[in-house]
Amino acid sequence: MASAVLSASYISSQLSTIETLTENNYVRWKRDVEIALGLFGLDFVLEEQPSKPTDKSIAEYVTEYQKWDRANRFCLNIIKCFISDSIMGAIPDNNNAKQFLGAIGQRFVEFDKAETGDLVDRLMSMKYDGSSGVREYIMKMIHISSKLKALKILIAEPFLVYHVLNSLPNQFNQLNVAYNAQRDK
Repeated sequence: MASAVLSASYISSQLSTIETLTENNYVRWKRDVEIALGLFGLDFVLEEQPSKPTDKSIAEYVTEYQKWDRANRFCLNIIKCFISDSIMGAIPDNNNAKQFLGAIGQRFVEFDKAETGDLVDRLMSMKYDGSSGVREYIMKMIHISSKLKALKILIAEPFLVYHVLNSLPNQFNQLNVAYNAQRDK
């Protein structure tokens, strides 16, 4: 009985480290799910699915397939448990954990493309409006640039500096002049 409680406690603690999948955390979520499945000894399900046994199959093979089938269902439950409803609705249901994880990955390739376009549009259309400090405004632009870098869209630092300076109103022309004077030295 004590080992069952310990086992349940261990499972609970491992599962508690997995964040719910949202539009922004796919890479971390997938890594955490794969680690948890590995710690539970279920990661073999993410390899090839064995063929279904026939009436003539050896009893040992039938047992192995049943083990895989049970582990596959458990993996699917774990995966589905940590997906937000909005994302779950966009993923076609599948009874194979490996294929289901692949379908999620495909969706996130599409999400990444949409997010890339959105971030580029936001960065290029930003203009300082005075509602916050200049430093905060520049940090927002740098943050968007770093998000794009994570999506494998590199914004060269000189371009980012140029864009930041040109997005500031005329009252900040002195900053532009000072930067250009420093750059020429």
